[in-house]
Amino acid sequence: MRSFVALFALVFSPAAFATDRIVEEFGQAPAYANITAAVAAAVDGDRIIVKNRAGNIPWIENITVNASLQFLSFTNDDYFYVQGTYTITGAAGREVTIIGMRNTAGGVGFAVGGAVRGTKVRILDSYFVNGILALNNNNFDVDVVGCTLANGSVSINYGNVVGCDINASAIADEGISINGNASGFPLDTCAIIGNKVISAVSYEGIYSNSQSQVLHIRNNFIQHGWMGIEVYEGNEAGVPNLIWNNTVLAYTGQFTTYGINMANTNPGSVWEVMNNAVTATWSGTNRGINKDSGNQGQINVYFNHVSSNISVPVSPDFTFVSNNTTNQGIELNGDGTFANAPACIDGGNPAPVLSDLDLTLGDAGAYGGSYTLTNFHPLHTGAARVYLTGHPFNVRSGATLRVKGVAFDR
Repeated sequence: MRSFVALFALVFSPAAFATDRIVEEFGQAPAYANITAAVAAAVDGDRIIVKNRAGNIPWIENITVNASLQFLSFTNDDYFYVQGTYTITGAAGREVTIIGMRNTAGGVGFAVGGAVRGTKVRILDSYFVNGILALNNNNFDVDVVGCTLANGSVSINYGNVVGCDINASAIADEGISINGNASGFPLDTCAIIGNKVISAVSYEGIYSNSQSQVLHIRNNFIQHGWMGIEVYEGNEAGVPNLIWNNTVLAYTGQFTTYGINMANTNPGSVWEVMNNAVTATWSGTNRGINKDSGNQGQINVYFNHVSSNISVPVSPDFTFVSNNTTNQGIELNGDGTFANAPACIDGGNPAPVLSDLDLTLGDAGAYGGSYTLTNFHPLHTGAARVYLTGHPFNVRSGATLRVKGVAFDR
């Protein structure tokens, strides 16, 4: 029997009959002299293509987006330099894509409009020097992919945050926060995968308070000063939420720190906490994988590795606790790879479908398993990128293998 592999790729391409509106310093028709003018002239489906000013001086404008538009650099494999806040107004069926923005002082926000998850926003391969992405409204479905936030944070209600480098150490906010709670919609996956996150004292690295989507929090390297990962609620349909293969480091603190904190989970929710590596260099009181108050969901904690310097490694009264190690140290290099962590190497769940990419037993932590952190970093290579795939973890003879890839290209 001949077998086939079906590969489905979503590549963000301009709509048919769209107009390219070129922004050029001192531009004359048909070019536009600034981004504001180009956006004002644009209609749904147009592309705003920005030529950089001399010396890469940023275009200093606050922009309101009221149509389905793409924002791109005129120069292939380069950024377009701007300074200011881009406010996207929600509307049914609206799609806004930003690829390759380098914003020197500003971020992306929203103005309320449309219906739940009715506005699609994609922010891809962009660099924010000093600004936040605040699209935390139920009407927005947001993908933030391959971005650097040198001094900022990401807040969304629905969507995905994949392969980003987020330094929120000076921000009074979580590094990544997810808060979608609209009822009456089919469950969808919220992928928080392959990110590097640094958060401030008193704030979480990754925080979720969502009951209407399935969380996949996987292969993140989190440095925190209070809680590395904290989750509330969870879908009540019994679809497992995955907290897998994260490396969590308490690098500073003021109060007791928590590597992974489970709190106020909903009845009917299921949480699989597996293959994580939790450690600390802060000398205060640390808790590893903690069962906080208000939990009503099923929480299974297994094949995790918590450093021996953690005060309370794993709370004993989760639904299921097994095969965790707590008697060895975990030392990390600056990029989150293991400097000395013998229990973590080949120490993940030994099921073959969870093997590392070299087909050895899976490691714990962000570099283990099929979504290893090296799949997502380094950033800003300028190349087209397949940034996430969905596929079965095992292959059965005679069955059709279906793979879905999600990609972008400038």
